[in-house]
Amino acid sequence: MARLTGKVALVTGGAKGIGNAIARRFVEEGARVALAARTIEQASAAAQALGEGVLPLALDTTSDAQWRAAIDAIDQEWGGLNVLVNCAGVTIGASLVDTDDANWNQHMDVNLRGPFMGCRAAIGLMGRDGAPGSIVNISSAFGVRVTPGFAAYSISKAALNALTRVLALECAAQKLPIRVNTVIPGGIETEMFEEELRRTGMERDKAYALFSRIHPMGRIGKPEEVAEAATWLASDASSFTTGVELAVDGGSTIRT
Repeated sequence: MARLTGKVALVTGGAKGIGNAIARRFVEEGARVALAARTIEQASAAAQALGEGVLPLALDTTSDAQWRAAIDAIDQEWGGLNVLVNCAGVTIGASLVDTDDANWNQHMDVNLRGPFMGCRAAIGLMGRDGAPGSIVNISSAFGVRVTPGFAAYSISKAALNALTRVLALECAAQKLPIRVNTVIPGGIETEMFEEELRRTGMERDKAYALFSRIHPMGRIGKPEEVAEAATWLASDASSFTTGVELAVDGGSTIRT
């Protein structure tokens, strides 16, 4: 049997990269998926490519009003929510002293405040009927092993990891059947990775060689590998797992 049969999931950042790979895997595993992106055009195009059982949603994750509207739309469409994946994110490299207010605020708004508001908005619907729920926050190896030159990004992801642990304990203390976990990707071959290369002007071959050396397994990861971890955490197979940081990073956070 498919691992997510009968479950309803909301995936942010679902139009491309890791978020799209997660949405695709969830559909393959039997879930109905609300695929959220910044614009309805992006969401609709991605949803159409995934086939039936996908609800496209326009969602600016930095807007509390849009979060609540998205949750209401899912409630009206399917009457419940079992899984929330906070995948929408941003990375703009800069050292701490070179990080301006705009850079700092964008990272904190998208990478931290957005997931906070999403968790807050979703929990009421997730816990309403007593069915098991799962929140999966997509963080980064840079939030565990902080990296010079990515100050605001590393700090925002480290804070996201803390948010996960706090919420996991609070749900358990309140006897809510909702588990909260984090996936920690390493360097993953995505559009966002390529966009950062173009922004910095770093040659692609050199960048891939560098990240391959950073990962003890000697390569960059694939979005589908992160999607597999998210699928396990979303499924009932991980029913006794909460508050963990599941690394999908080729060993980069444990290297000496």
